[in-house]
Amino acid sequence: MPQITIRIGSRSYDLACGEGQEDRTHALAAEVDACLTELRIQMPNAPEAKLLVFVGLMMADRVQEAQRDAEAARAELAEARGELDADAPQKGDTIPVEELFSRLENRIETFARKVAAA
Repeated sequence: MPQITIRIGSRSYDLACGEGQEDRTHALAAEVDACLTELRIQMPNAPEAKLLVFVGLMMADRVQEAQRDAEAARAELAEARGELDADAPQKGDTIPVEELFSRLENRIETFARKVAAA
């Protein structure tokens, strides 16, 4: 396991990380350090331990928000798949080309509105 040194706040930490994970670990440490620096500006007299607790809470909040967003995206995708399945022609059905293009156009417009609203 590679040994690396990261710096968060005023301290350096020697860590072991997975092979090939050195750059990612440094990037994660830099994100924690940036969060700590931001909080230190807002609360200049707070002890570092307290600031690190806030950093942990902020990071946990970001993770939960990302999980909620991912779950909402999964639900939206499942709904879209359901709509597609409902609109899909059954085996042996024939649909005029004009109707197929119209359905496709409607789906594209719906998708474009959702992307624009995001």
